[in-house]
Amino acid sequence: MSFICAVCVFPMSIKFQEMSYWGEGLTWFWVGVALTYITWLTGFILLIYTFVRTRTSNISVKLLVSILLLITFLWTTFVIIGGLSGF
Repeated sequence: MSFICAVCVFPMSIKFQEMSYWGEGLTWFWVGVALTYITWLTGFILLIYTFVRTRTSNISVKLLVSILLLITFLWTTFVIIGGLSGF
């Protein structure tokens, strides 16, 4: 489940870039940002839950999801900074 959340953050970050053109201000942009970070946080919490709950699970899958979550967090933050600076 955390893998699905990590993968969903990429298309969501692209969508909230498009949402910045909705309406007059940046309200929808920030709604999209909040939804994206909530999805990321959900994936992170589920990953921690998986680490605590199952100790014998495949470590490579946990490592892959951890790396994906880190990359998606950095990507979303980059998109926000780039979008607000006019990049």
